[in-house]
Amino acid sequence: MKMNHQVLFGGVGVIMTALLLIPQGCLLAIDAAEAKVTLSSSSRSRAGDRTILFVDDHVVLYRSGTRRVLQQPRRHTANPVITETRPWEVAIGYCTFYRDETTGLYQCWYQAYSGGNADDPTRRVVVCYATSKDGVKWKKPNLGLYDYNGERNTNIVLIGNGGRSVNYGASVLVDQFDPDKLRRYKMAYWDFVDVSGRQVPGLCVAFSADGIQWVKHSKAPLLQGAYGDPTQPPLSAESRGEPTTRPAISDVIDLMWDPGLERFVIYSKTWIDAPDGRRFWKRAIVRTESKDFIQWSVPQLIMVPDDDDPGQIHGASVFYLHGTFLALMQRLDFGGFDRGGSGNMPAELGSSRDGVHWQRPFRERMFLPVTGEGDSFDAGCLWTSSTPIHLPEETRFYYGAYPGWNSDLENESTGIGFATLQRDRFVAIEPQDRIAQVTLKPIELGNVKRLTLNADAAAGEVRVELLTAEGYRVANFTRDHSIAIAGDSLQHPVKWKKKTMANLAPGRYQLRVHLNNAKLFALTAER
Repeated sequence: MKMNHQVLFGGVGVIMTALLLIPQGCLLAIDAAEAKVTLSSSSRSRAGDRTILFVDDHVVLYRSGTRRVLQQPRRHTANPVITETRPWEVAIGYCTFYRDETTGLYQCWYQAYSGGNADDPTRRVVVCYATSKDGVKWKKPNLGLYDYNGERNTNIVLIGNGGRSVNYGASVLVDQFDPDKLRRYKMAYWDFVDVSGRQVPGLCVAFSADGIQWVKHSKAPLLQGAYGDPTQPPLSAESRGEPTTRPAISDVIDLMWDPGLERFVIYSKTWIDAPDGRRFWKRAIVRTESKDFIQWSVPQLIMVPDDDDPGQIHGASVFYLHGTFLALMQRLDFGGFDRGGSGNMPAELGSSRDGVHWQRPFRERMFLPVTGEGDSFDAGCLWTSSTPIHLPEETRFYYGAYPGWNSDLENESTGIGFATLQRDRFVAIEPQDRIAQVTLKPIELGNVKRLTLNADAAAGEVRVELLTAEGYRVANFTRDHSIAIAGDSLQHPVKWKKKTMANLAPGRYQLRVHLNNAKLFALTAER
């Protein structure tokens, strides 16, 4: 039986990334030979609705006189919303979030680091738990599960394995369709495991019924990871004890559910080799997938800093929305072997249609920049969350942050904040001058009851006309018959003077959007 999953996905790494519930959805598919488009189902809209995000030209036949402009979320005025208040919170950063759509309750899992301050090495890095009714004011419950330096009243829900005990965060996913209720909450994290007296790092997993009490899976690591000194790779005959293949995963792990493949997917930090062949030169991204959350595929290298990247790609927090995979790529400003550069780490927006092949058209303008404001908690490094919280009017992007890469964590504050973006407004298509038009590939409109545009026409207007699949205008559905759209709205209804969508003969049509000093963000077909 084909199974759909509601999931939340997050990140793990040198501290932890975020998590969110992802409703069911299907990929937007194009038959290139026929230029036939099937609109994606929306994780935001009502059942049956289809939404197009104009982050790329996947459904665009061509654009005339336009430019594509990246939008940026606005930081919340209450930031940081989770701060260091407990002895085990010398530094907090990576975080995972989930909001129950029925109760409205927010859950957060975040990694807290205290290093040598911890008496027990399993408490050097821990995963903590917090809840909120509004996502702004958070409570850290005294759970009494794990002590810290004798203090029993803690909000710690996961500790390290011991040994080197560098337990890097947790990426959490809520799987409402798992028949085993004890495995509904799934966690992927990085830790060291004793294997025949040798400390081996890699991917570990745990399960929970409520996100509070976790049971670690007995087999670990499920994938062996790697990082270390800049040496030449071992000879094949000397590679025993190393990961099975290179590049291997490393200590940043972001988890998600791919609804098209029906697979759990992890995007992990890895390392590429230097010009002279030495390993552990710059950070890049690999991808691995699993059907059962236990058996994971051989990691595949998918994102690499290229000739246009002076820095590194530290992590890629990926989420799926309206048939599109979007990534918040952690752009670390360091040269090879972490030499040179500021050490700042803002977030770049990337997009993909299959989760494997990625586009990076917005390298010059960061989606989430650092503030650069002195010793503020997010002045230097953002540990992005792959689990934005989608609300009716906005999307929240939670992130952990440090004042800088080499911050004095004992004396400078770290924390977790968030920024908001109006719903589905990741990228705008707007005129280069004043007048422009966007023509879409043929779309089946026979059973569409209504079209709406997410557009800002406060300073101009938008008109929509229909063309046949062959590119000829349809009578009574032309630009002249279109009722002008004005103002700024997430759901402008598309209307014509004499006809409605009910009068349209079944078939495939090209949609043409005329922009007059206006911005277009998304289009929704309601069925």
